[in-house]
Amino acid sequence: MQPTESRLDQGGAFWPFERIPQPPRVSLGFLILALVVEKFAVAFFQLLAFRAPGRWFPPMRWLGHATGGIVDGTLVAGVTLLAVVVVGLLFGVARLRPRDVGLDPRRLRPALGFLIAAWAAIQLLLVLILPLFGQRIGLGPQWTADGWRSAVGQWLGQLLGNCPYEELFFRGFLLPQCGLLAMRWMPSARPRTLVAAALVLSQGLFALGHVFLNLRLPEGQWLLVAQFVFGIVFALVYLRTGNLFLAMALHVLLNNPAPLLEDRLPGPGYVGSIVLVGILAWLSSLTWSRRHAG
Repeated sequence: MQPTESRLDQGGAFWPFERIPQPPRVSLGFLILALVVEKFAVAFFQLLAFRAPGRWFPPMRWLGHATGGIVDGTLVAGVTLLAVVVVGLLFGVARLRPRDVGLDPRRLRPALGFLIAAWAAIQLLLVLILPLFGQRIGLGPQWTADGWRSAVGQWLGQLLGNCPYEELFFRGFLLPQCGLLAMRWMPSARPRTLVAAALVLSQGLFALGHVFLNLRLPEGQWLLVAQFVFGIVFALVYLRTGNLFLAMALHVLLNNPAPLLEDRLPGPGYVGSIVLVGILAWLSSLTWSRRHAG
């Protein structure tokens, strides 16, 4: 299935996302197919494979036992989704190229450098602020002689599985495709309106991808709102920088896998809260400087 082209899509000056690539527009039928496959695959892992891997997805159980937890369910699920949805559907069926979904190898190194530097800076900041909240400074409970494999597994699951998949599909692929849909359905709309419509639609679908897990939690409805906000934040980072790898790095930090220092704050913890506040402050400063520069 080849991406469909339209005269509207070729107007480079009209492309409302200035810093990210303009991909070929896939057909609406393919877009619906990709979303259906993605939601079914996510539901399979969240409702079945994570609960009973030995029955529903034996490779997840085998790899976990063989590596002592270094290869965990999140990594197996993420890599599987990358293979099926991104490689199989987007690259194989729709014939999109890696750069069409934001994969620019030149941007990987600075994003990795940022991830390492930001993580180290956050640990130093925690040493300063944890005593202010009456919390002692100590290693996280997972970083013990017996639990380090699980801690490493959580990091690998986010670094190589969950975050790359979600950023590639929802920010790299779905966000610009929703922008192309908005351009087609609202050809006279202002660029800001098109961007806003694409953000709400694509990141609403991102939040809905977590509903299967949220249903089991009493605060599930609030988590859904938070996930929508997080999706908007990661999308804005991508739109502002054009670096999808940077959005992945921030996604990993906000998810706060296996905190090095004991972190008793619920949800994303102190680390995730610092990351979220930092991103919002940075995005606000960019908006403020842009307005005053104009």
